Amino acid sequence: MNYKKLISKRISGLSNSSSNQGAPVIALLAGLAAGAALAILFAPDSGKNTRERISDKALDLADNAKDNFLSIKDKIANGSDSLVALKDRIVDQVKSKIDHTTQEYKDFRESELSKGKSSVIISDDHHV
Repeated sequence: MNYKKLISKRISGLSNSSSNQGAPVIALLAGLAAGAALAILFAPDSGKNTRERISDKALDLADNAKDNFLSIKDKIANGSDSLVALKDRIVDQVKSKIDHTTQEYKDFRESELSKGKSSVIISDDHHV
């Protein structure tokens, strides 16, 4: 069996999947774990020592995976908090600009109404 072709097909199939972008990383970790287990199995050591080393490596791998997961989870949570803060700042800025523009419009309208009233009064004075 040609393992290189099999692994190549599997990795390319995983990397083309847009719905599961973490699959190549998981496949890589699984491959590393399998390689480490095989290396330990074929190492010249007693069965008890080999089993202990496999168990230790598996626990180390599980701990590393858990740490990586928690790290990614924290980054996502921090990113979410940052996005919420950014959204709040933008909403506040938009509200402020709307209030400022509304006030400018009211001032402009009052000014134009005053001009219109004064021109009507001046026109009425000239006709009388």
